Amino acid sequence: METNMEMDRQSQAAQAALLAHYAPRTQVRRVRWSQGATRVLELGTGSPLLLVHGGLSSVSEWVPVLPALARSHRVIAIDRPGHGMADAFDYRGVDLLAHASRFLGDIMDALGIASADVVGNSMGGLYALALALDTPERVSRLVLAGKPVGCDRHVPKQLRLLGLPLVGQWLGRRLLSNITRDDNRKFWEELLVARPEMIDDSLLDADVAHTRRNVDAMLGLIKCLAARGGIRHGLVLGERWAQLRMPTAFLWGEHDAFGPPEQGEAIAARNPNLRVIRIPRAGHLPWIDQPDRVVSEIILFLAS
Repeated sequence: METNMEMDRQSQAAQAALLAHYAPRTQVRRVRWSQGATRVLELGTGSPLLLVHGGLSSVSEWVPVLPALARSHRVIAIDRPGHGMADAFDYRGVDLLAHASRFLGDIMDALGIASADVVGNSMGGLYALALALDTPERVSRLVLAGKPVGCDRHVPKQLRLLGLPLVGQWLGRRLLSNITRDDNRKFWEELLVARPEMIDDSLLDADVAHTRRNVDAMLGLIKCLAARGGIRHGLVLGERWAQLRMPTAFLWGEHDAFGPPEQGEAIAARNPNLRVIRIPRAGHLPWIDQPDRVVSEIILFLAS
């Protein structure tokens, strides 16, 4: 069995290879928050742009677009607690919305950032939404890339088993502890992207290394998220969508396996601050499928 130290080394090496391939000028550092420390990737100058990764992923998912976004912003990508190279985190009994707002607020305080534009994907979208609803003065503009958690209770069938009592945790530990590059590629093709030819091996390898390192935290997060049949009712934002004050854009892939863009359009219809930008030939990670289009839409929206 691999030790924690060995898994740390593997994850660091995989991350270094990914950065060397896509964004070699990126600064990597540790930043403390009130309940531990996490890893932050930083590139560029200008107004701050926070990137918050999704689900069971890590900061690695943003690396392919860091240089393009950094042409106009100080881009700061953050490992959420218990993911990537962040400290271990126990999600048992955690109020996720309060935790999300506190975590991002603490990181901004540590970096000396009063307010920022924020881009969140999937679970990272829920984190960004929690911050925007709790302390709206800290979020200038909000981009939700890929369907965010908080729209409804739906979970794709491939993930639904992991949320079942007892068997879900056993199955998840077996799958996540032994994941390979080929397993990960299949997962990305089924759930995350519409153009699998856009997935680079270095991205898959960084994701595999992070997954093996963080099995306990990831299973704890699944347990915290899941109720029978899908996402917990309390995490569905419902009428709270109408409370968003800042300009907010959904960048929604037309082939997002977590839900179609019509869901975002129905939400946006109730709040004039929200808009939906459809990304053709794109899935749940639309910037992987269509990097130029998504970066262009982000930059244009933030500058508007």
